[in-house]
Amino acid sequence: MTTENTTATIEEPARQIPVIEDVDVLVAGSGPAGIAAALAAARDGARTALVERYGYLGGMITGAYVVAIIGCGDGRAPVVRGVTEEIRRRLEKLDAVKPINKSGDYRVDAEIFKWQAVEMLTEAGVNIRLHTLACAPIVEAGRVAGIFVESKSGRQAIRATVTVDATADADLAYRAGCDCDDEPHEVTLGIRIDGVDRERVDAFANESPERYQAVIDEAMRRNGGVMPGRGRLLKGINVADTEDLTRAEIQFRKECFDALMCLKKNLPGYETARVVETYPQIGVRQGRRIRGEYTLQNDDLKSSRQFENGIGRMGVYFPEWGPNYAIEGLDYDVPYGCLVPEKTDGLLVGGRCVSSDYTACNTMRLIVPCFVTGQAAGCAAAIAVQNACAPRHISVGKLRRSLLNQDVHLG
Repeated sequence: MTTENTTATIEEPARQIPVIEDVDVLVAGSGPAGIAAALAAARDGARTALVERYGYLGGMITGAYVVAIIGCGDGRAPVVRGVTEEIRRRLEKLDAVKPINKSGDYRVDAEIFKWQAVEMLTEAGVNIRLHTLACAPIVEAGRVAGIFVESKSGRQAIRATVTVDATADADLAYRAGCDCDDEPHEVTLGIRIDGVDRERVDAFANESPERYQAVIDEAMRRNGGVMPGRGRLLKGINVADTEDLTRAEIQFRKECFDALMCLKKNLPGYETARVVETYPQIGVRQGRRIRGEYTLQNDDLKSSRQFENGIGRMGVYFPEWGPNYAIEGLDYDVPYGCLVPEKTDGLLVGGRCVSSDYTACNTMRLIVPCFVTGQAAGCAAAIAVQNACAPRHISVGKLRRSLLNQDVHLG
């Protein structure tokens, strides 16, 4: 449980914030959605900037090593094109792709992805700002007009005609007053262990199976029911709450080391075992989601629903917490309204924080839907700039033509 002092406040003195950039489209967050949004906007002629709080691009791909690019097909063949396919082709030339299945899903080399994401954005003319935290939206007359950022350079402002919230948890949309849904979910922290002498472990298991099992049971008891390094999950974590995230980070490490010390002391073959790496970011599945002009329902996915204002067609994964593969023969559209907040103008969202119900989000959170919704948000933002209108008022026909020009599959 979090503890908040809701009575004490402190007044921050007013100050002049320097404007360091004025752009057409500003993208906050450089996960799959942010990368795709910035690429799409810049390629459609918008002066585009991208801000990222870490020193590298990629979001969960590079921060939590979620390197499986899942959602490419319908269980029979690839469906998705656009940025998803472009990245696959580009990384294949660098031997940084491993195919997964006939649906076209693939794994990437996280370090090469970091490098190539920057190369692609730079080639498109995007101005990248790393080590820069998107703190809050600049709101003028109910419209988002850019963001305030914090960095080593202090508090600064970037003005933009359209802002794309690709923070994964709708941080900017929420602070701009958008209505959001936010159910707690499970998280994990990747921890890699090395130095285990597997032959000695197996020999001990064969010679003393009861003692071996007792040690394993005790280690797993200390680490939430799994062996250290095997994907410990914590449920009920609100990833939009700093105290919850802090508790999760500390608990993951404490339990892992506690279990590992038990194994080092009691299980032959584990004497020199050590934690060689904990991943830079907690692996998050779901967080805040906006309430948009349309909320994608799980029934939309299950019925392969198609929309006249669809901005991308994909295969269905994880309907109602199903297994990790595409549901054969099912595909679905994401309607443009899922990217548009109900009330606030000047803002679009891309990634897992688009408007969907809790179960549909378990598909929408995957890497490919994030690429697809991000690319659509970037194209829509560029069109809004070109037509001097709010993103909710753009021509969806023009948006779909733009997406087709960027090789997005619309069915």
